[in-house]
Amino acid sequence: MAVFHLEPGAIRKYMFGLSAVYWALIFSAWVGYPKDHHYSIMTHTFSFLGSWADKHSPQWWWLFSVGMVTWGLGMLPVTLYLRKRLSAVSPWASWVFGFLYVVGGFGIALVGVFPDAPGEIVAGAGYTWTKVHAKVAVSAFAGFFLGNLWMGAMLLLDALWLRRMEDAGSARFQYTTLLWPYLFWLPILCTGIGFLVRWEYVYAAKKAAAAAAGASIGSSWSEAMNTRYSFPLWENILIYTLFLFLVWVVTALTASDPDA
Repeated sequence: MAVFHLEPGAIRKYMFGLSAVYWALIFSAWVGYPKDHHYSIMTHTFSFLGSWADKHSPQWWWLFSVGMVTWGLGMLPVTLYLRKRLSAVSPWASWVFGFLYVVGGFGIALVGVFPDAPGEIVAGAGYTWTKVHAKVAVSAFAGFFLGNLWMGAMLLLDALWLRRMEDAGSARFQYTTLLWPYLFWLPILCTGIGFLVRWEYVYAAKKAAAAAAGASIGSSWSEAMNTRYSFPLWENILIYTLFLFLVWVVTALTASDPDA
C-alpha cells in the first residue's frame, strides 16, 4: 500500500481518513451512551464512553474500544512518516521520537483493549480492568507528551542553528508552519496542568476549613466536578487538542514535503 511507502500525499489522505473513522466511532459511542446517565465532560472522563459499567454504557461501550484501537494502531504509518522527515535533523534523535510515538500509539490502543470498567481481568489475579486501564492511559499520555516535546526541541534546534529540514525540504517549507501547532497545543496543555495542580492546594485549603468548622467534605475528585478544576474536563480537552495537533503537524509537513 502506498501509505506504507510514506508518500506525503497518501499520508495526508490517510490521516484525514483515520480521523474520520475514529471520530465517527467516538461520536457513535457518545450517541449510544444512555441519555439518563447524563454524560458531560465536566463530570465524565473520556474513557467512561467505553465502560460497560451499568452507570455508564453497558450496551455500546465497545464502539469506544474499537475507536481507540483504530487510532492507536493507525498512528504507526504516521509515526514512520514523521520519523522519516525528522531524520533530516538527526537520524538518532528521530528514532527516539519514533519510539515515544509508538509508545503513545500502543498506549492509546491498549486503552481500548483494557476499558475503565468494573471487574478483574483474570479472577483472583488482582488485576482489575480499571487499574490496568489507568496504567496504559498514563503510557499513552507520556508517549505523545514526551514525543511532542522531543519533536519540538528538534525543530527548534534546527530552526535556530542547523537548518537541515529547510535544506532537505521543498521551497514551500517554512519553520513557522510548524510553530503554530505548538502555539495552539502548549498553552492549552499548560493551562490544564496548571488548574489540576492548583486544585491540590485549593482542595487542601477547603478540607482544612471544613475540618475546622466540623463540617464534612467530599473527595478531591467529587469536589472538583463541574468546576474549572475538574479532571474529566481537562482530560477531554487535552485529548481533543492532541488530535488536532497531530493532524495539523502532519498536514504542515506533508504540504512542504519535497516528494509531494
